[in-house]
Amino acid sequence: MNVTLKLPDDLCRKARHCAVDESKSLSAWVTGLIERALEKPEPGVRPQTLAEAMMVPGMPDSFYEKDFPLPDRREVNHREFSFEQDED
Repeated sequence: MNVTLKLPDDLCRKARHCAVDESKSLSAWVTGLIERALEKPEPGVRPQTLAEAMMVPGMPDSFYEKDFPLPDRREVNHREFSFEQDED
C-alpha cells in the first residue's frame, strides 16, 4: 500500500541516513520501525526486570549471592589534602 507522509526535511534526511547505514530503503527502514512499535508481548508474559535481564544463563544461584559490604563512612579515616604545590 502506498502512503504519503509529511515529514520535516531534516527529519527525513536523518531517516534516510539511518536507512542507508542499515543498507535498507527508507520504506523498509520505516516499516521495521513500525513493526517493532506495534509488537505486543504475549498475553500473560511480563517484561523482564533489569536483574532478570542481567542473568547469565547456566550460572548457579550462588554466583549472584555476593555480599559486598561497604565501609561505614564515619569510620573511614580521611586524608588531608590541599591544592597548594608541595615544596620539595
